[in-house]
Amino acid sequence: MADESVDSVVLNVNDSISSTGLTLTFRNVCYRQKDPDGGRAKDIIKSVSGRFQPGRLVAILGPSGAGKSSLLSILSGLKQTGYIGTIEINGAILDRSRYRQQCVYIQQDFTLIEHLTVLETMNYAAELKMPRQSRSEMVRKKKVNDVLRVLGLMTSIGTLVSKLSGGEKKRLSIGIEMVCNPPIVLLDEPTSGLDSVSAMELISYVKTVASEGRTVACVIHQPSSSLFQLFDDLYLLSGGRCIYRGPLNTMVESLGEMGFQCPKFYNRADFALEIAAKPSNELDNLVQKYNKLSGDRKLTPKKNEMLPFEEDFFAQLRVIAHILVGLLLGTVFYNCGQDGVYVMANGACLFFFQLFIFFGNSMPCVITFPLEARVFIRERLNNWYSLEAYYLSKIVADLPLQLLCPSLFLAISYYMTNQPFEWERFGMLWLVLLLLGIFAQTVGLLSGAAFNIQMATFFVPCFSIPSLLFSGFFVKTYEMHPVLSYLTNVSFFRYSLQGSLQAVFGNNRTTFPCSEDFCYYNKPAKFLKFMDTREDGYWDSVYALVGFVLLFQIILYIVLRLRLKIYQ
Repeated sequence: MADESVDSVVLNVNDSISSTGLTLTFRNVCYRQKDPDGGRAKDIIKSVSGRFQPGRLVAILGPSGAGKSSLLSILSGLKQTGYIGTIEINGAILDRSRYRQQCVYIQQDFTLIEHLTVLETMNYAAELKMPRQSRSEMVRKKKVNDVLRVLGLMTSIGTLVSKLSGGEKKRLSIGIEMVCNPPIVLLDEPTSGLDSVSAMELISYVKTVASEGRTVACVIHQPSSSLFQLFDDLYLLSGGRCIYRGPLNTMVESLGEMGFQCPKFYNRADFALEIAAKPSNELDNLVQKYNKLSGDRKLTPKKNEMLPFEEDFFAQLRVIAHILVGLLLGTVFYNCGQDGVYVMANGACLFFFQLFIFFGNSMPCVITFPLEARVFIRERLNNWYSLEAYYLSKIVADLPLQLLCPSLFLAISYYMTNQPFEWERFGMLWLVLLLLGIFAQTVGLLSGAAFNIQMATFFVPCFSIPSLLFSGFFVKTYEMHPVLSYLTNVSFFRYSLQGSLQAVFGNNRTTFPCSEDFCYYNKPAKFLKFMDTREDGYWDSVYALVGFVLLFQIILYIVLRLRLKIYQ
């Protein structure tokens, strides 16, 4: 097989194809995985063919490393590179985007939003996935209730997802994909982590889903005898090759004809796995028998065809934290805003404003977004919505909190520290803190999207400490080595601090009253000069912060798109 990746699924459903009763046929599918260290590529799937029919529940079985999950990922249309072969629906070669509307892929690691109830989760899925013409409240409620009834979840509709058992969560993960009535359902090890009773219940419900005329295939790992007999067909893999495909009831007889005898009263699943674990040279006859479908033909693509949360909890904490810290800073720096004696203390107060706004808005996202990112990836890959729709809705949904938190914080701390009661100065300081808060949240989302929680919590402080160091608060620019002084130009804290100082001390502010005999910084311009801050550069600081926000929003979008490509 050629080294270069070749898109192999030609996925374009003809208008005449029904939304139910679709036969999934794949021919000569091969998949090669490149070695990330530059070594020789490894063949994972080696020219397999098969046919999954509606109304029949298919078990995809094989030892670890046999290629089960890779095959399912290819058949789902999610994996787009590194393989060749063809996939047909009812004999037609399909366009990928239309095919993805016909097929749902439920992965083993299926993340749900745990602070929603079962009913809320299903309604959310129905709003996004059901066709627009079928999204009236009555139709949606009926569809949701029908799915919940089939999956045995009617008694749990008011239960939080976090309170569900493992089996109930697995059934709910199937249910949210069933609201759009997909004719093809592919599941990757749905019984993983479940006890035998829960596994039996789950596969029984999945069999009910298949019996309604859908094409359903499951990767299954070491099923019990009673669980195994619930399946209608078996697709057996060994070392990336198919060594049996057909009805489960004829497996023992068919393998017996090839010289593999099953002992009496023996678990057929164990028998199949024992055969699949044999050396590849002993299985060549089976591979030859089941390598190709009857009536195989070379398919020529037509022109233009392709070849193949806990978030509410944290939101409340963010609001409360902004109020409490506003009160704390207001108490510590009480009444220091208009006395020449406390100018230095007031500068420190404004610096702490920056610190809290940044970390108070970035760290909650670091904790919550990795979970949300997994939900987003799963929903996007199953065709719920586009990346652009998610990205824009995320910005709009977060905007009220981004406006509320800095506003509450500043209103409290500004009044208690006795800053000048001028709406213009208040608005200028509010704008700087708002932009810093938006930037901080973007950094938190970016780190949460790019890393796991442990790495993300490490990334944010490491990212912000250099910016703090070159902010001009600890070491002034004129005190630095000339080479290091240029680094102040890429410090977002420098721009937010300067903008805050310019809002409070600039704009022709008059001399401070002094409660003692002598105040060194009784003139605002003198203090701004000490802080290496221009009196008239406020809007330059604002524009710089806007630039940081836009740049990191673009980076966040790119990272999310790359995360999606990793799973394809």
